[in-house]
Amino acid sequence: MQIRWEYLTPTDFKALASKEKLCILPIGSLERHGEHLPFGTDGLIAHAIAVRAAEKEPCVVFPPYWFGQLHEAACFTGTINFNQRLLLEMLETLVDQIAANGFEKILVLNGHGGNINFLQYFAMSQCDREVDYTLYTGNLLGKPLNTFPWESGGGHADESETSMIMAIAPETVRMEYQKFKEPIEPLHDTSSLGCYTGYWWYAMYPEHIAGCPSLASREKGEKAMEETAVNVAEMIRKIKADTLTPSLRKEFYERLRRVKSGG
Repeated sequence: MQIRWEYLTPTDFKALASKEKLCILPIGSLERHGEHLPFGTDGLIAHAIAVRAAEKEPCVVFPPYWFGQLHEAACFTGTINFNQRLLLEMLETLVDQIAANGFEKILVLNGHGGNINFLQYFAMSQCDREVDYTLYTGNLLGKPLNTFPWESGGGHADESETSMIMAIAPETVRMEYQKFKEPIEPLHDTSSLGCYTGYWWYAMYPEHIAGCPSLASREKGEKAMEETAVNVAEMIRKIKADTLTPSLRKEFYERLRRVKSGG
């Protein structure tokens, strides 16, 4: 059964949307991943896993959405970095448009570390406006969705991302370009300041690469994506069965309306 939005015909789309009522929006970024991986790594991984999961637990999967929070990568060639207001407005418009096509629930499935806090804030900000759908966000970076036992740590252009891109789009991986000495450890650590700075990631990894990409393999990538897809499929099942969150959404809006009317 076809589940990818861009591949569906109108008849099949309407049938699947009316039956399942759930759409996955895979979100990533366009940014540097060392010298050996493509700019679209995060979105490619998020979309590939979403498709695998939806093949196990049917729903519609939107095409990969590339425009995430990338202020920390603005200094690198290939980065597409929108200002914060446009970033929020575009994502808000997109989820509204997805819902307008008959979906009652939307799962934003994230593959980019820089999106984690942004998406949590986006989800919270939706409380300020009344909509007729329920928004969920899921993160592919770490537990509970990604539990594959990688040999090395890192988290960016490392063993894990390199392995999965080897499985998804092997022709885009150029390991001969990876010249940084491994393991690629943090260069600076600003945590001792006891406060937050927007340069914390750049301070640690100024070349936007971490860990040991040379440990990557296509076999590891296949296994990791399959395990993660199983976990995402289970999340999809839980979201489909969820009646509590939609009811809380309606209750919240009722109380919000009373506040706005002076009640």
